[in-house]
This record gives sequence, structure tokens and C-alpha cells, in this order.
Amino acid sequence: MVNVSPRLRDSLDYEDPGETDPRLSFGFRSLSINSAEYEHYQPDDDHRPLAGSPHPTATRRNRRQRRNDQALHHAVPFEYQTTADGDVFRVVLLLAGTGDAPIECRLELESSRKPRKGYRCLSYCWGETTDRNAAILLDGFRFAVTENLHKALQCIRKANAEVRIWIDQICINQSDYDERAHQVSIMKHIFSKAKVIVWLGEEDDRSKKLCEYARKMGRGEHAPRDNPRTVLNRILSQRQLQDAVQRLLQRQWFTRVWVIPEVALASFTEVAIGNDLISWDNLVRLIKDTQLPQNGGFDKQTALLGNPRQRIAILSQMAASQREGLLHTDVTQLLILAKSSNATDHRDKVYAFFAMTLLRLRPDYRELPDYKRSIERLYIEIAEHYVNSIPWDAYYSRWHGLDEQRRTQQLMSMLYSAGRLHQDFDLPSWVPDWTFAWYQAPFWCTTDANLTNFSGRDDWSVGIRSQYRAGGDKLGTFELVGDAGRHYLRVSALVFDTIVEVSETTPASTPAFAGYSSTPTPGSAVTLDSPTFSFGRGSFKTKKGLLGMATRGVQPGDVLAIILGGDVPVVLRAADDSNWDREREAYMLLCECFVQSHDVMGGELLRTTAWQAEDIELT
Repeated sequence: MVNVSPRLRDSLDYEDPGETDPRLSFGFRSLSINSAEYEHYQPDDDHRPLAGSPHPTATRRNRRQRRNDQALHHAVPFEYQTTADGDVFRVVLLLAGTGDAPIECRLELESSRKPRKGYRCLSYCWGETTDRNAAILLDGFRFAVTENLHKALQCIRKANAEVRIWIDQICINQSDYDERAHQVSIMKHIFSKAKVIVWLGEEDDRSKKLCEYARKMGRGEHAPRDNPRTVLNRILSQRQLQDAVQRLLQRQWFTRVWVIPEVALASFTEVAIGNDLISWDNLVRLIKDTQLPQNGGFDKQTALLGNPRQRIAILSQMAASQREGLLHTDVTQLLILAKSSNATDHRDKVYAFFAMTLLRLRPDYRELPDYKRSIERLYIEIAEHYVNSIPWDAYYSRWHGLDEQRRTQQLMSMLYSAGRLHQDFDLPSWVPDWTFAWYQAPFWCTTDANLTNFSGRDDWSVGIRSQYRAGGDKLGTFELVGDAGRHYLRVSALVFDTIVEVSETTPASTPAFAGYSSTPTPGSAVTLDSPTFSFGRGSFKTKKGLLGMATRGVQPGDVLAIILGGDVPVVLRAADDSNWDREREAYMLLCECFVQSHDVMGGELLRTTAWQAEDIELT
């Protein structure tokens, strides 16, 4: 029993009606509830914490937050008073601040050719939604931003210093299409003179340890007698490391299309996760050295083109090209990245790469980028540009010393990325839909990360070529022909069989056939019952008794063809000939396919029947 002094009677049924509980009297170290002596007392003036009341620090913080919210709410909305054109762009001056204090910024104009002061660029993701549900003070006015950017600014700003930084959401008038187009055209100059901060988002339960792991691995910090791996395992075990890297690569930043030029063009890049910083080189080294666990079924982290590790590899190779002053010429890489990326405006699937490619040097593309151009028209013009440039323009092939094999591979990658079954927009069947995301493991190339080649030359794509050589190494006819304002693609092809049966499932593979090569690249062999390659596909049987796999949507009557120079066969459908008056056969390209035949996939069929190949036109 707890003793209380003065001693209380066990019963509170007092004989004297005027007698009260002494604990309620002032003498018992408490205020009397009925005391008239304290009528002048104002509780708001007493900052001592009382039992059951908020801590005064929290009270002051809440009061300050209410004032800040009111200041933002009553501020006049910001309006751009100038247009960024010529060599001019805007820079944000992020004022010092901490905690929940409102984010205050000022806008300054800067020259993209000869900046007066140093600045940084923020590479981030707008967020799960583009809705601007948060606000900052910009030049004293209220400026709406996305919640993700608001969190990034809170982490980036300093307590006692200002930060000069370029942020697309603030520095570009997003509602002015002409200004957006102009700023994209000078993006190369903006980023090449800046240090880039990649903000991946807020920290989670393992990101802090992952950053520490990456820093120590990069510096090689360990005691003289310690094994480096032992030191690192004290931070994260191998299983914890694999899990942390997988979580990191699943962050939304890795799927955004604009992060590609932002990192590739930067003079120096550092990565921020919450308040932790590591260099970009340490992040790449960490991803390269961490072997992710293998799954038995379809795993998009390894099976799909443009998976996070492959994106990192391509981006690093692009950055190496930029450091050597070489503009990009590999459309295969651009298609891999664009189709695996997200963009608010579908035109950015092309325009994001404008500053890094030879497009900006062509006089006939001086009006690019143009956000008023239709998406379909843009994609068709880009495809026509590459078809005309890769095999014929001397400046294109000489830029990186492209040989015939690499030029052929790039042209064929455009066809394998296209096809009516892989298009959302109304496009010619041979034009890639840059917005149609990869969802199947490809037959025409591998999805390996290829993190070993970071040279400036375009040797990267040679390493991803598939093991198949159905069309041989020599490219046949590959040219555009015009008809009534719409171009068709004329190619040399061998039409060798017709589909007679289709199924939504794939049958078991013939035991004697496991891919083409007798010693295939590890993980690259294709079988009809492979969960990796059958995902999203069905099976077919041909008139000649061959079995194969193709994208669901092929029908009996569709034909199989080998395009000269291509590595895998394609499925074609005869074009509607009601208004067709041409000498050559016309087909609609549907998709790539796999045929369970060594003769077909290895090129023997083409070698023995090459005389039957003819020029056809793809509509």
C-alpha cells in the first residue's frame, strides 16, 4: 500500500461537511480548485509542462506550423513574369531553413553558356501522381509543388546556407509549350556544367546501412588484418544486402525517362536517400558487385529489357560517351530505355534524348522539340530518320565507327521493337511505339546488365545480341517507299511457312531441342515450356509441322518470315488488298517469334533457300 502524508482515513464519508480532501488544498503541493487567490493566473503564460498537457516545445512547434500554413494559404499564387529563351534559364535559390519551417525560394536568371555562379541540378521523380498538393514560397508567392519534391527540398536545404539549384518543376513554366521545348533544347548545356543530386526518396529501414556499405566499399575502409568482406558483412549480411539493393532498384526514380539525360550529361553525380549521400560511382559499383537471387519463374527484374540493372549499365555507357564528347548513335539503347520508362508527356520518350543524339545537329530537325506535334507523327518521323540515317548517312556511321554488323543490328532492333501486337497508337506496323512497355522476355537479344563496358564507344549493344542467326549477317533491301503521303518499309524476306493452329498455352519442348547453340550462353537457351519466354505468349503449329511461340494475337493464316539480316523470324499478316495496286506483296508486321528448329533459328534454312527471298513491303 502506498503511504500518503498526511494520513487519510480509509473512508471518505467525512463527519464534517466542510472537511475536504487535503490533496486538493494548496498545502498539499497543489492548487486549490476553488482558490480565489489565483484568479489572475493565465495558464498560457506558464511554459512548465503539466501532467496531461502537451509539452511546451510541441505547443510552440504546432503554433509556428499554424502560422506557416496560414502564411502559405494567404500568399498570392505565383505567376511567371518572364520567358526563359535564348541562352537563359532559371535557377532556384533555396533559402536556409530547418524542420517544418516553410520552404522559401527565389528565382534567378542564369546563362547556359557562361554561368556566373556554380549551381546544382536536382534529378528526382515527381511522385506517384503529378498533382501538386504541397506548396512553397517562391519570391514571396505561393507556388504549388508535388509532395515528393517538397520532401526533397526539405532534405536538400541547409540550416545556415543557401543552395543554388535547377529544378524542372519550378524553373520551367510547364504550361508554356514553347518554353518547355526551348529549355529541352539547351538541356545539354544546363546539365553539363552542373553537379547533379539524384534524390531517390526518403530513407527506409535499410537504406542508411546500404549507403554506409557503399561508402566503405568504395573507400576500402577496413583494418589491416581484416578481410574487407568481413568488415562489410558487419554492416549488412549478403541476404540483407541483396534485399536492400532490390528495394533500392524498385524505387520510382529508376523508371523515369528524364533521369537518363540528367545523369548522363552531368559533370558529377551524387545520390541522396533521405539525408544520406553517396557518389554515383559507388552506387554503380554496389549494384555491379551484388548478385541478386535467381527466381525460378518469370522475373521482370532480370527477364525484361530495360530492367533496373540494365538501365544502370546503359546510362553509365552513355555518360562515358558524353565525357568523351561523343553524341549517342545507338537507337537500340534508346528504345530499350524509352519503352521501359515513364513520362507524363509521351513525346518525352523521344525528346528526353534530344540533347545527347545526332538529331540536334541535323538542320531539318532544327524545330525539335515540338510539343504541339502529334505523338503519332513524331514517332513516324523518328523511325523514318533512323531508317534513312543508319545505313546511308556517312556522319552517322563515322561518329562511333559503326561497322555493318552494328548498323544492321540497330535497324533490326527497330522492327523487333515494333509490330501491330505491340502498339497502342495508330502507327505503321514497322514503327516502334515508344510508349508500349516491354512485358515479354525478348528472343532477339539478351537482357543482361553488361556492367563491364563503360567505354565511350557504342560497343555495348554488341554484347546483348542473341545467339540466333536466322537471317544471316548480310542485310538485304531496307528502305522507305512513299505512297499517298504515307511511307512503307521495303525489306528483303523469305516467307517460309504458314500458321495453321494457335493456342494460348505453350506445349512441352522437344527434349532434343534446347535453344540453337549446343553450348548456349548461360540462361539464354529458349524452350517452349520455359516460364521466362512463354510469359505473355502462346504457341502455334505451322503447315510444315513446326512448333513455335509468338505474342498472343497471332491467327491461323498468318505467315512466318525471315528478314535478311535479322536474327529471329517474324510473324506477318497479309495486308488488306482492297485498295492495293502494287507489284510486291504487302504485309503487316505483328511480332517476333521463336521456331523450334535448328535450321530456321541457325540460318541453315535461309542459306539453302536464299534464292526464294524477295522484296516485300511492310505497311
